[in-house]
Amino acid sequence: MQVTAFKKPLHLLRIYLARQYTKLYPKKIYNSVTGSVGKTTCVQAAAAVLSTKFKTLATQPNLDPIFNIPTTLLKVNPTIDKVILEMGIEYKGEMDFYLSLVSPQTVIFTKISYAHSQNLGNLDGIIEEKGRLIEQLDEHGVAILNYDDSNCRRLAKKCSGSVIYFGTDPQNCTVWAGNVKIEGFKTTFELNLGVERVKVNYNLLGYHQIYSAMAAATLGIVNHVPLTKIKLALESLQPAEHRMQAVSGPNGSTILDDTYNCSPAALEAAIDTLLQVNARRRLLVLGEMKELGPISEKLHRFVAQKIYKEKIDQVFLGLGQTQFIWDELKSLGFWEERVEGNLQNSQMVNKLLKSLGKGDVVLIKGSHAVRLDEVVKRIARKNL
Repeated sequence: MQVTAFKKPLHLLRIYLARQYTKLYPKKIYNSVTGSVGKTTCVQAAAAVLSTKFKTLATQPNLDPIFNIPTTLLKVNPTIDKVILEMGIEYKGEMDFYLSLVSPQTVIFTKISYAHSQNLGNLDGIIEEKGRLIEQLDEHGVAILNYDDSNCRRLAKKCSGSVIYFGTDPQNCTVWAGNVKIEGFKTTFELNLGVERVKVNYNLLGYHQIYSAMAAATLGIVNHVPLTKIKLALESLQPAEHRMQAVSGPNGSTILDDTYNCSPAALEAAIDTLLQVNARRRLLVLGEMKELGPISEKLHRFVAQKIYKEKIDQVFLGLGQTQFIWDELKSLGFWEERVEGNLQNSQMVNKLLKSLGKGDVVLIKGSHAVRLDEVVKRIARKNL
């Protein structure tokens, strides 16, 4: 577990106060979200849904949860009906720290995969660490789980309370999505609850985005929010900056800016989205995926295998471990003229400005540390 935060006296005081303060309010107001991908979007969607009926407080996006959660807990007051906390973990022991502050009565799991996990060991280590959140539930607790994710289903046996599934399987899910389509640069789907059904015109792009929407909808159903209000709340959401955000590019092209961060599961979903949008040509700009530990090379080579299988029109690769993607593409016999590697960000900018044309769509994605958001800003600015 990170210890830097605990060397700061002010934050130590904040933690102590949050731990005491939380005890003043009933457990039922606290809800938490965890998983490997989709947590931040799920918190935002859940807050939008619950806000239609309750005075709701949620953690802020893109902040370190070690600071974010105590700070949020200290904002609770008697007028607050619901609190939603994002509980992301990177280090062993972090979940126990969060649970020392608050014991949520309702927990949501978006998806569990091997992501940013060199500090947690293998997939079983990740499941064990995140599973502590569901183990703390008593008989009154509720676990909202992604049925389509087998790793989430594994956690159901750890729950002493109720388990409610969301997903795309109408036989096993309380809330499920059907007829999912990409229309323009938005996603439409039918949200189902028993015999009730509403069509959601979702501003977030990609099939994978519907899981956060369904998780939020399920939380709404648990709290007796009508399906019609859930629909309107979900449709009010806008894509967050650098999270699969469609941006106008040079020469009539479109940029899919997904540069906030990158994990294997998120990258696979992003490439699938690129394949689903209408485009004259599909281009891919990739930076390395960091913090993947000893199997980083293997995971980067898996990316190359997907690129080869899907026959992406043009690929530009950054520095570092993207070399494994380049090597694997060459070994697979991918067209040499379609891939360029070992590129600095400034070189990517120059190549994209020369390559992109009307109707082209380029997906740009990499770990936050490689700063591909700078590439997006430079080529998007040229379009103004």
